[in-house]
Amino acid sequence: MLSLKECTGSEIGEYCTIFVNEYQMDLIRNHQFSQLEAHQKANATFNTSFPDNQLAKNNSLLRITKILSDVPCQVGYMWLLYYPEEQSVFIMDFYISPEYRNKKIGHEAMNNVIAMLEKKQMVTLKLRVEPDNQAAIGLYKKTGFDITGINMTHRITPK
Repeated sequence: MLSLKECTGSEIGEYCTIFVNEYQMDLIRNHQFSQLEAHQKANATFNTSFPDNQLAKNNSLLRITKILSDVPCQVGYMWLLYYPEEQSVFIMDFYISPEYRNKKIGHEAMNNVIAMLEKKQMVTLKLRVEPDNQAAIGLYKKTGFDITGINMTHRITPK
């Protein structure tokens, strides 16, 4: 059994370390940021969305827990940004801890989130995925996502 629970202050703080590290690596790999630029941007993004470890408007941070061998295990997080006027939600981050990957937990979590959003009358769920993350792309395709475009970036160095 898998459950989704809204995070509170201390849980948001625990997620901060994971998010900043993961997002920083994404910015370095996929957007050619320097390590310093990436760290600053990742921290700024987190602090804007979770000021003082509280949820900013329209943000939701779900803790994903799975019962394994009769023991509840915290296996990951999903950060959602709601656009209520569009009945749309954007997955800002979907993180499953490495030791729980490739066990169909991501698939189960995604299906639970989709069911939860259906009950809230949301009509669109969107996300961005790293182009080299074939496991995630496969998961998203299996849970009904369609590829709608490709993000591209060209870094310009001011002269």
